[in-house]
Amino acid sequence: MRTTTKAGACALAILAALAVATAVRPAAAEPSKADAASIQAVVDTFMEALDTADIEKFSALFAPDATAFFPLAPLYTRLENKDQITKVFTVFFASVRKGKTGPRFMNLVPQGQRVQLYGDTAVVTFHFEGPDLIARRTLVLRREGGNWLIVHMHASGLEVSKE
Repeated sequence: MRTTTKAGACALAILAALAVATAVRPAAAEPSKADAASIQAVVDTFMEALDTADIEKFSALFAPDATAFFPLAPLYTRLENKDQITKVFTVFFASVRKGKTGPRFMNLVPQGQRVQLYGDTAVVTFHFEGPDLIARRTLVLRREGGNWLIVHMHASGLEVSKE
């Protein structure tokens, strides 16, 4: 007769729970050509708005309930809505434009872009490389009425050693 130890039974229960948890999570779907084009249009507009420091174009991409993590000091807290995001980026864009001729004030080139689609939600990740920083970005988009809007932006930087 086989006996099961408590540790063995616990391990089996954990494995079973993990199997169920991973089985019910939908995998990211490959976006259709239409979705891919629509999502890419948002990313392209986002990049253009950053490069040209265009607050109207930038702000129009965000849902009213959007949240964001801004990458620069002294603002390390979450921005809680589109109005807060717009206010912070208005100040940021003014500092970017200061002393420069435009309309191109930055030349950010996204690299390693990946799009993961989960129904009406898309996760877009990419990064920029500078001489001493890798700037990482995540945009979470939600389809609303046929349009994709940014509902969360996470921006962070990783310092690179100057060796």
